[in-house]
Amino acid sequence: MTFLNIALLAGGLTFLIPLLIHLLNKRKVVTVRWGAMHLLHEVIRQRKRKMKIEQLLLLITRISIPIVLALCLARPVLTALRSLGMGSSSLVVMLDDSFSMRAPAAQTTLPGGTVIEQSRQDLQTIVNDLPKGSSAQVVLAGGTPRKLLDQATTALELVPQKLGDLPSMSGPLAANDAFQAVTSALKDAPNAAREVLVVSDFQEADWKTVAEGAAIPALEALSKQEPRPQITFLRVGSDLAENLSIASADLSALVAAETQPIGLRVRIKNHGKRPWQDIPVHLEADGARLRTARVSLAPEGEAVLSFTNAFDKVGDHSLSVRLEGDSFGDDNAFHSVVQVRNQLNVLLIDGNPGSAPLEGATDFLEIALTPHTAAAASLKDLIRTKKVDLRKLRDDDLRGQEVIFMADVQRLQGRVQSDIDKFVKEGGGLLVFAGPDCDLDWYNREFYRKGEGPYPASIKGYARSESDAAPARILLQRFTHPAALYFNDARGGRLQDAEFRHWIELVPQGDQVQRIFSLDRNVPLIIEKKYGRGRVIAAATTANAVWGNLPLQPFFVPLMQRLTTYLATEGSAPAWQLVGSPLRMTVKAADLGAEFTLRDPTGQVQTLSAAKDGENVVVQSPPVAQPGIFQLTRAGSDQPMLLAFNVDGTESNLTPLPAADVQKIATRHEAGFADTLQAYQALDRTRRHGSELWQPLLIALLGLLFFEVLLQQRIARG
Repeated sequence: MTFLNIALLAGGLTFLIPLLIHLLNKRKVVTVRWGAMHLLHEVIRQRKRKMKIEQLLLLITRISIPIVLALCLARPVLTALRSLGMGSSSLVVMLDDSFSMRAPAAQTTLPGGTVIEQSRQDLQTIVNDLPKGSSAQVVLAGGTPRKLLDQATTALELVPQKLGDLPSMSGPLAANDAFQAVTSALKDAPNAAREVLVVSDFQEADWKTVAEGAAIPALEALSKQEPRPQITFLRVGSDLAENLSIASADLSALVAAETQPIGLRVRIKNHGKRPWQDIPVHLEADGARLRTARVSLAPEGEAVLSFTNAFDKVGDHSLSVRLEGDSFGDDNAFHSVVQVRNQLNVLLIDGNPGSAPLEGATDFLEIALTPHTAAAASLKDLIRTKKVDLRKLRDDDLRGQEVIFMADVQRLQGRVQSDIDKFVKEGGGLLVFAGPDCDLDWYNREFYRKGEGPYPASIKGYARSESDAAPARILLQRFTHPAALYFNDARGGRLQDAEFRHWIELVPQGDQVQRIFSLDRNVPLIIEKKYGRGRVIAAATTANAVWGNLPLQPFFVPLMQRLTTYLATEGSAPAWQLVGSPLRMTVKAADLGAEFTLRDPTGQVQTLSAAKDGENVVVQSPPVAQPGIFQLTRAGSDQPMLLAFNVDGTESNLTPLPAADVQKIATRHEAGFADTLQAYQALDRTRRHGSELWQPLLIALLGLLFFEVLLQQRIARG
């Protein structure tokens, strides 16, 4: 047995007060002899015995009252129940393993350790303290939530062992998704008593909106379950206040020709309150340092640097930028992969050839895709175009192409339609521009086919902006599509300068369709859909200046170049991916069952096998836990494919949510809060199911008080 307020046991010594009063007030007996006394001896003897018993009971009762009161205030915990397996519970831990948890821990119990290491150490103590027969499960909440174990286990020593073997560097914490995973894990809980422990640094970037009142539907549903699980927020903090990071980096092109310069625009962010001077920033290509620039940063300021580099050899090349200066280096580098190719073949299908320059449906496209050739410059264009009149299109024209553009095509006839359908399914890219000659009924009926065809959306009809009204413009927002990331920086082009007087109304449906750009009329401008192994992009406007001035804008050239290279590299690895996501590569059908080796930046190797996934054959790895350049090599090949992984920049601001705000979140959801392991243990002891005895002791105290009053009255009457 243990006591939560052991100091209050001293109050039990007050039992001496009634004992001393009893002893001091004990009367001395005076014997008086008289003649008839012998007649009363027997009556007196019986009455005296009865009075002694009643007085002894009263004394015991009065002594017991302060002792029981002291025990009640000390709040005893019957730990013997735990050793017998009574009071067992099912614990589900929601452990934040996002990138920010790798910051140095603030607690001194683990000198030099990180927040995630401190969390693992605390969890080991918490799991070891669980009563016999309890079960435990851990939901890793960073990035995509996932379970540590296939199912909850009563072999509690397995939990810290598995956590110790697990690397941690996932993406930002999505609270609602994580609590949904916790709810799923609770369904397998074998004990009626259920507990949920949320262990996190409660980074402001992840929790600020929740602290301001935003709802977490999954947590609200969890707190209303019957029987209601006990929920506790355990805050494990970091003492790191200053941090520099590479917030973003954008490549000027996803694919380049030999000797073609590639631009890399880097944004560096200071997340702290102190200024930084002359921070070295290095450019590295294929692991070799090329050049160094220096930058100074104001408190909470940022700076932008631009680098260029050209590769003279066909194949995959790594291009990285790295900064020095701060103590938290995990977000001080950015890695990307550049594909260098001889050429990229593009077919332009012109549905309305013009009789004069720049009047045809694909004339502006031809210039945008081959600007150096059009300008008779000495530089080499990566893209090689072939323009064909729709009326003269033959089956052979599709052979050897990687991307097809359709501009103002009325309809496709016979075998050409099936060939293009097959072309995309096998990994090709298709980009379709609208136009006044398009047969919208054919597009809906034969090309969209209620979502079963390659076209991404149904078409509602033609739309326009009246001549006396303002033209439609591109809706400016934070772009997330890989081909549009370049335009998040205003130096990529003034998208708002493009004007649209006519367009077709696209009606996308389903999760497979993604908007790349929208008009300020809240309608899609350019959308994308995956179709088989390839992708199709549809534009609601024309590729020439008939419906607007989009082709006249300077950004039209990089936009078309990036859309083209994006479509052409669908079967290849992207320029970079986020840590915490798995590597997933679509390979040839002939590679089914083939083995691939994946080498990480530290030289560690794992073997992967190509497996069937729907209609595709894919190579997939577990979630990647560290940034850097990886090499994927097919067995029997000596030419590796390069892959780049980077940390999510939103996690670089290490500012934690104040403890008071975390307390508010906990209070709002009727949950407990602790900011140290000791505080959690104290909280846990106070609410352990069936373990505290102060309630029955309080009832016993009331019973003693009532019995003392009755006994006192009885003695007084006697």
